[in-house]
Amino acid sequence: MSTPVPPLPGTARAGAPVPPIPGRDVPIVQRPPTRAERRAAMSPLRRRLVRAVVVLAVLLGLVGSYYVGLYFYVDRSVQRVAALATDAPEVLAPQLQAGAQTYLVVGTDLPGQTGPASVTTLIAHVPAEGGRAVLVTVPPTALVDTPECRTAEGGRREPTSESFADALLDGGPSCLVRAVQQLSGLRVDHYLGVDLGGLPGMVDAVGGISVCLAAPLPAGSAAVTLDAGTSELDGDQVAGVLRPGSSGSDVTGTEVAEREQLLLTSTLREALSPGSLVDPIGTTSFLTRAADAFTVDDGTTLGDVRALASTLREVSGDAVERTTLPVERVGYVPTGGTAAHVLLDGDATRSLFDAVIRTGALPAPTEPATAEAAPVAAPATVSVAPADVTVDVLDATGTRGDDGATGEVATSTASALAAQGFRTGTVGTESGAVSQTLVRFGPDAAAQASTVAAAVPGSVLQPSDAVGGAVQLVVASPDVAVQPVTVGAALPESAVPTATPTPEATATCG
Repeated sequence: MSTPVPPLPGTARAGAPVPPIPGRDVPIVQRPPTRAERRAAMSPLRRRLVRAVVVLAVLLGLVGSYYVGLYFYVDRSVQRVAALATDAPEVLAPQLQAGAQTYLVVGTDLPGQTGPASVTTLIAHVPAEGGRAVLVTVPPTALVDTPECRTAEGGRREPTSESFADALLDGGPSCLVRAVQQLSGLRVDHYLGVDLGGLPGMVDAVGGISVCLAAPLPAGSAAVTLDAGTSELDGDQVAGVLRPGSSGSDVTGTEVAEREQLLLTSTLREALSPGSLVDPIGTTSFLTRAADAFTVDDGTTLGDVRALASTLREVSGDAVERTTLPVERVGYVPTGGTAAHVLLDGDATRSLFDAVIRTGALPAPTEPATAEAAPVAAPATVSVAPADVTVDVLDATGTRGDDGATGEVATSTASALAAQGFRTGTVGTESGAVSQTLVRFGPDAAAQASTVAAAVPGSVLQPSDAVGGAVQLVVASPDVAVQPVTVGAALPESAVPTATPTPEATATCG
């Protein structure tokens, strides 16, 4: 009987698994799908969504980088000046002003004006806790004391008494800042100068602006009048609102400053709106125009300007208090001087700014407000002889004689009035914005003013509580004439100003 043959050494038994042959039998490994395979496996809709997300992310990155680069480019392009003196001795109670921010906003090159009348000034004070603001306009011809300061060229300027605007025009931004601090005691933290000639272009760059007035602009106060409520304005209309009208009613120059503040705030508000920020072309145009028009101190950035605009945008109604400085007299010519100034009420001005420093708000009225008395109407006929009338003569023509001096028109007009029997008082120059010859008079001088108006054809009577008992002839044309006048003569109809009715239309502005 045969026996089984044993397996050879190294061979597998029957039925046992066969080991893999090296180099031929490789175990199967599941590899991840490639990007192309994953893309092919996606649905068409999903592929489109992915492409859209990628494109959007790239666009957002490019736009974001563009805006960041544009911001830094414009921020470096804005003209900067060494204007601030935050530790100057005229700053009062600095501990009470800690955390507060005071902006000095100065408009220059007002359309249609030259000299001090071309300057508007706004002091904007935001207290440390925020949530409200105080806006104070300063008459450009207000008589102020400017401390020692550094001129725009870096030279030392001696202390002087001058019109407020001359601190800027003759000294520069640093001298204007010192004059504001001397007047108010506030610490000026930011200086923003705006070339108002460039404001219409900025308005057009953002596609126009919306402004809201609680009451219509008085007739003749501006070249373009606005009704109560919201108005849509383009650049040309903005220039017209800035340009003074023919009435000559803005005797202190603060009305145009208030209009400039309204227009500038509305422009910055529109430029910061979401609709404007998503328009790269409009934003680029606005920022480049702003870079040409703005002048800031060397510590202020576009972010600080934006902070002011945002503050004025966020606070409204009673949270924003607006006022002008209290005036004692207009047409004041200091002894030994020739230029007429606005004389401020010193005590009331000090009380106003003390309250702002102490509380961040305007002082509360000391007594209930009373209705203003109706202006005194001048008589229709001459009832006072020229010999009984003393008249101040101010030259608003801006013309210069052969020797370069101003005021020659006032001097010649005063001589002509004296030849007709008038007594002449102060003779000087008017720096404010006046477009027609005016006879200003106080409540007790209406009859005397009528005599002057009858003697100067083309002049218009203008009652004012800010001239005291004086009569002021403000000459706006070098061709002014003086004619004889007698008691009983009729007053020319052109001398009587057209009555401006009290505006009945009002609106609520947020």
